[in-house]
Amino acid sequence: MKRLIFAMAIVAASAADARLITEKDLFSFRWIADPQLSPDGSQIAFVRVTVDEKKDRYDTSIWSVPARGGDPRELTAGPSDSAPRWSPDGQSLAFLRSVEKDAKPQPAQIYILPLNGGEARAVTSLSRAIDSIAWSPSGRTIAFTARTKPEDVEEKKKSEEHVSDVRVINQAVYRSNGPGYLDPTRAVHIWTLDVPQGSAEAAKPKQLTSGDFSEDDPVWTPDGSRIYFTSNRVYEAYYDRRDTNLYAIPASGGEMTKVADIEGPMSLHMQFPQIPVKKMTGVGHWLMMDKPDEFNRLLDEFLATVR
Repeated sequence: MKRLIFAMAIVAASAADARLITEKDLFSFRWIADPQLSPDGSQIAFVRVTVDEKKDRYDTSIWSVPARGGDPRELTAGPSDSAPRWSPDGQSLAFLRSVEKDAKPQPAQIYILPLNGGEARAVTSLSRAIDSIAWSPSGRTIAFTARTKPEDVEEKKKSEEHVSDVRVINQAVYRSNGPGYLDPTRAVHIWTLDVPQGSAEAAKPKQLTSGDFSEDDPVWTPDGSRIYFTSNRVYEAYYDRRDTNLYAIPASGGEMTKVADIEGPMSLHMQFPQIPVKKMTGVGHWLMMDKPDEFNRLLDEFLATVR
C-alpha cells in the first residue's frame, strides 16, 4: 500500500511539472531533411533545419554523418543552404544556396563544395531561383530546373524605368507559402550546365525544355545520353486529379518524346549503381534506375506494368 501511494505521488508530481506544448516551442526544434547517401555508401549528407526566432525564418545548413554512425560534421554554415547532391566520384557536393543582399534573400543558386578542402563556389547567377539539381553520370554536367527564361540569362543592364507592382490575377491558384505570388508565364524548365574545372569561369547554362508546362524530377540515363522527367501538360491542372507522365529528351537538346502515359502521378528516383534497389509500385508509380546494364530491362518492365 505504501509503495502504491509513493508511486502515485511521483506521478502527481510529474504531472504538476508537465505543460502543454505551445507555439514558442517551435523555436527550440532541430530536425533534418533531404538525406543523401554518398556514391560509396560511407557518408550521408543532409540538411539541418533550425528556427531563427528574431528573423522569423528557418535556417538551413548542410552536414554529413558516417553511414555506420558517428558524430555529424558541419559542411556549410548556412543559413540558407539546401538540396545536397553528391558528384558521381564523391569528391564534390553540389547544393543550393540563397544569399542575402541589402537584407533581402536572393534567388537560390548552385554552389559546388570540394570535399578535399576549399570554399564552396557559385556556378550559376540567374535572376530566378533554381529548384532542383542532378549530376550527369560523368560528373561533367549538372541538370537543373528553374523558372528562368532565356532572356534572363543574357547580360543586360537593368533599366531605370519604373516597374509596376500591379498584379493581374486570372487563375484560381495564384500564390503559395514561401515563394509568394506565382507567375503563370514562367513554367519550370530543365537546363544543363557544364561544371567548371578548377578556377575556370562558369559556363553559360543551356535550356533543354520550353513551353507553357513545367517539367520535374530530371534523371539522367546511365550513359548520360538522355534525361528523363515527369510533366503534366494540362493548363490549370489543379482542377483535375493528380496526373503526370514520363518524358525523355536528348541531353544535348532536341525534341522531347513521351515514354509512358498513365492515369495518376509518377515520380522518378535515381540510385547509384553500388546501391541495390528495386522497382516499387503503390500510390502512384516510381521508376528507380539501378545498374546501367539493367536500365533498359527495368524500364521495359516498368512500362509493362502501367500500360
